[in-house]
Amino acid sequence: MGFDMRWKNILTGFVIFAALIIFGLLYLDLRLAQFVLDKVGCRFLFSETVSGLPDLLFSIVCIITVVSWTERLWLARKPAKSSLVHFLEHIGLTVPLAYVLKDLLKGLFGRTNTRIYLLYPERFGFHWCHGGGDCASFPSGHMAVITVLMLGIGRYFPRLRLMCAGLLFVLASDLLVTEYHFFSDIVAGTCLGVIIDLLTWRGLAIFHRWKEPAN
Repeated sequence: MGFDMRWKNILTGFVIFAALIIFGLLYLDLRLAQFVLDKVGCRFLFSETVSGLPDLLFSIVCIITVVSWTERLWLARKPAKSSLVHFLEHIGLTVPLAYVLKDLLKGLFGRTNTRIYLLYPERFGFHWCHGGGDCASFPSGHMAVITVLMLGIGRYFPRLRLMCAGLLFVLASDLLVTEYHFFSDIVAGTCLGVIIDLLTWRGLAIFHRWKEPAN
């Protein structure tokens, strides 16, 4: 019964994600982008301070992956709490997986990013299977990667869940205010992160149950 309810809740969550993405695509994205532009102004959005921000996502992914698996291999040599070992495995898998999958999906959808839309509205839209460069907005890679990281931390360290939720909210707000992503891009990135987190968590649970008899 508990298992059924859990999966019903998960399916309900994905229905909500889908509804928010469709609502963003059909109604909210362009209006919200224009609203932010009107309130913040072009001078800020296209200033060197904002436009020249380095994209550190790849570096962050590499650092987290290397540190996670290095620590995991080190802990394998000594007695350690299984929760910490499982956390390191979880993060070591979900973070690089989220990065790779978001790149594949960006290439598939080929959606124009928010800044290009504001400068060249005629180029707005999905350019299927021609993603990359200015057409790499959907889904948000930052949201996907940071979502799996925050979900992993919250899953194994429950006391930090509120902090993780707050950090995700701050990131989503920053991506909107700086016009790096549309609303639906952010929701889709979050949804991708949730899917990766759930599948990895279940996969690791099955793997560890299968491995136990051999120990």
